[in-house]
Amino acid sequence: MLLQKRFLSDLIGVVLILGLLPLLVIGVAGWRNAPQRARGSALNTGDDGVSVFANWLQTQGFPVEMQQAGNSLRPASQDRLMFIIAPRSRFRYGELYYLDVWVRNGGTLIIAQEDARSRELLRYYDLKLGRLWRPVAQSGLTLPVFNWPPVGQAAVNARRYVEADCGQVAVHMGDCVRPYLIAMGRGQGQIIVLSTVTPFTNAGLRQPGNAQLVQNMVLATAVPGATILFDEAHRQSSAVWLFTTPAGWALWLTLLGMGLFIAWNSAGSPAGRAQGKLATGEREVDTAVAINHLATAGRQFRRQETIMAHYWRRLQQSLARRYGVDSALPDTQFVAALKPLLNETELGTVAYLAAYRERADTLSENELRQWVSVAAELTDQQPLTREIYEYQKTI
Repeated sequence: MLLQKRFLSDLIGVVLILGLLPLLVIGVAGWRNAPQRARGSALNTGDDGVSVFANWLQTQGFPVEMQQAGNSLRPASQDRLMFIIAPRSRFRYGELYYLDVWVRNGGTLIIAQEDARSRELLRYYDLKLGRLWRPVAQSGLTLPVFNWPPVGQAAVNARRYVEADCGQVAVHMGDCVRPYLIAMGRGQGQIIVLSTVTPFTNAGLRQPGNAQLVQNMVLATAVPGATILFDEAHRQSSAVWLFTTPAGWALWLTLLGMGLFIAWNSAGSPAGRAQGKLATGEREVDTAVAINHLATAGRQFRRQETIMAHYWRRLQQSLARRYGVDSALPDTQFVAALKPLLNETELGTVAYLAAYRERADTLSENELRQWVSVAAELTDQQPLTREIYEYQKTI
């Protein structure tokens, strides 16, 4: 029965490895490329990405740079426009401080955010997003700043609005109660907030009005040749791709399958059964079994060392009583202490015993028996016979 269970366990393990290993590779690759697949990423070439918009900026002569993970969010003075689109991870206070200093010195920050994740950025400017009862599919511009050439109705698909003091901001889309696009001055710079990402996405740019809207926003805020930054650093820790992409499903299903197999295999193994016995109150029996296993392993791998250590210790005690030498001395010092007290033959014998004791793991049975016999002759012990030797092997 045990062999059948072992065979079944091994078979399932092989099937899992062969079946889940490719999924694990796909999942890990997807995890590494998750930022590129995220909605609003300038590295994402899919419908949810904004790579088309980033490429258009380059064709207009704007150098485009990506703020990657690990880089501090500290725009340089020559950077005049930064896009933070659909951020996912938290902003540190130091990042917000340096970002605000950059805005106050003349930078333009454009934020497109359509959910409540990463509240720190908007909260820093006393802004937040509120939920609309009904999504807004299209909206026109109420001010002329971003409406030349004319945009008409842009397909915003907004599900949230920007909660802001209407007297402190300029409302470009929506109304004072529920604005979708606002702008506010900050020192010598400005902050623009759009409560939807759709107009910037590759799919959104194909909808009426969106391409003209984002072009007008850039041309109205960025001087020719200015460097434009895209914040890719704050989408790295998003776990949404785990449940929205095939690679994500592959990774977490692989980890789940491996975890269930390990748990099942552990429950059926001797170690698992031992844990079950401990839980039912048979702790003493399992402790005794463990001690017996340890004793068996010690007899199997270290019996020669155990036998020699026993006889050497008896020899040390006998010679220490006879000649007044400390038996606790290390072997080399013990032999040196006996040198003026023993004759040449006895001293050579003790030195032989000490030297061969260090080779316990390489001695044959005959060499071991000879060593023990010599040690016994120097003490009051009985010479080693075959019966004594067999007994020592079972100690």
